[in-house]
Amino acid sequence: MDGTGLLQDLARLELELKERLEEARRSAGSRIARAEEESRRILADAEAQTHRMAGVSKAQVAEECEKIAQESRKRAETESRRIHDQAEPHMDRAVAFILSKVLP
Repeated sequence: MDGTGLLQDLARLELELKERLEEARRSAGSRIARAEEESRRILADAEAQTHRMAGVSKAQVAEECEKIAQESRKRAETESRRIHDQAEPHMDRAVAFILSKVLP
């Protein structure tokens, strides 16, 4: 093989390698674009799920607060009844005592 044939083979090989490199770059660019799109989708899904979970959490907190408030009202009512029930038998004596101090 003479020098011209060798140069032609090298030129053809170089052209083939450039084409392969360009194809590899296009393929890599396409894969990167798909990966970026997938990461945006995953991020959007995660944000949506976070918002849903926050809503559920707020609802659970509100429900728990309402339960605590109801329990507190029931305890307050029970305590009020207990104090009233303890004081009621002594009401007549208390009124009489107050009247005796106020009236001559």
